[in-house]
Amino acid sequence: MASRAKSRAQTGRERHSFTVNVRLYTGEIFPLKNISGDMKISDLKQYMEFATGIPIHMQRISYLDDGDLLDKSDIRSNDIVPNATLNLNVWPMWKELIDAASSNDADWVFSLGVTNPTTYKTPQSDYMTKRARKIWLEERAFLALFIAAHRGHDKLVQQLIDCGADVNACTPLGRTALHVAAAQGRGHIVDVLLEKGADIDAEDEDGATALSIAAKFGHKSCERHLFLFRWQERAKRIQKSDDPDRMAHQYFDSAFPVWMKGGQCQLYFTNILPPGEYEGTGLCSPLKRPTSSSMPGAGYYRNGSDEDFETDADGAYIPKGGMRLPAIREERAKKSGKKQISYKDWLGKKTSVEQKVIDAKKKEEDKKRLEEEDQKRMEAEKSQSYETWLAQREKEKTTSDNLPPRTTKEPAPPVHVDKGPGYLRSYLRSLGKTKTGDTYEDWLNHKEKQLGLAKSPGRPNSKMPVSTY
Repeated sequence: MASRAKSRAQTGRERHSFTVNVRLYTGEIFPLKNISGDMKISDLKQYMEFATGIPIHMQRISYLDDGDLLDKSDIRSNDIVPNATLNLNVWPMWKELIDAASSNDADWVFSLGVTNPTTYKTPQSDYMTKRARKIWLEERAFLALFIAAHRGHDKLVQQLIDCGADVNACTPLGRTALHVAAAQGRGHIVDVLLEKGADIDAEDEDGATALSIAAKFGHKSCERHLFLFRWQERAKRIQKSDDPDRMAHQYFDSAFPVWMKGGQCQLYFTNILPPGEYEGTGLCSPLKRPTSSSMPGAGYYRNGSDEDFETDADGAYIPKGGMRLPAIREERAKKSGKKQISYKDWLGKKTSVEQKVIDAKKKEEDKKRLEEEDQKRMEAEKSQSYETWLAQREKEKTTSDNLPPRTTKEPAPPVHVDKGPGYLRSYLRSLGKTKTGDTYEDWLNHKEKQLGLAKSPGRPNSKMPVSTY
């Protein structure tokens, strides 16, 4: 139901759409189709950029009087009726340049400051910095290029680009000269711009490219120009891949038959080997003549009596009158430029590749195992609290006290006397007091008292372990 209502609304808008005309100050008149009453003037200006070739930031639209139409107002509120004529004016600083580019007068255009250096100047340009003057000249060159592309002046377009005009410069809406040429169906201008380096994939603020704009305005010929150029550019970027290895039966042609005839009209087909397989393991492999018991696993198929076969120089059995497969392979290798390798070399190369794969896999597994061990160790260290660490240390000290006495008269280890508060206590004292007013050293004393590690005053010879913190 929603889609049906939407389609009805669209049909209603199309039914009530109309056409208005726009008269430029130069006297040129351009039609604007599919105008609706609820269209904003800002949207109308975007449409007029395609229709008139005047960038949106230079447009001044008026209707019955000389007052400019406000961007936020719509067509209906300005009492614009079907077939009405709107007036399009521009700021005075651009009028002469637009008039020269529209009339296709190249000498007049180049005398109005579209190249650098130039003798053209205005009262404002005398006070510009070197950088600001450069930007000003580039903007004037782009405006002349934009107008010339819209009007279809191919020679003027080419001259402006050759003199330094930026072919990929754009209006505030992101539209380039290629966009406006495609909107007007100027196929010859499109070819010139693309040849001079215009970006065919450039998008405006609405995400439209020159190809989609040409399709929107119904210019099929211009659309084909753009489509063909895009595929030509893609074809240039494609790199030809190397010829893949072919199987034995894919080499068939008049010079290399893939079958042989035996003495009793048997057909001996060559083996269809996968790429990379050793080709000498087929019918003519240099093996000893197999016995009847080993015939199924001999590596080739032989049908017929012994009189139908003969032995070649390598000791391999081949059918009488048949074509020797090694000769075919040698001829094929000669044409392809590849050197024929022996079975031993092929086997060594294949084994080496397999060993590299195994080593790489093993290395990856070892790396993964070490990472898992490091992760487990880090998790164990993080989960170990201060109390656990303190209890483990006490256990280690108790174990050392319960060791049997030494049998030898070795000197006893030196006794370390706690002459100071220790690093931990010094650090806790430096932290000051907590929010409750207690010190961090009081907290440590409380913990030592709970674990039985507190010092016993008055009992210097007590066997109670002494805190060294």
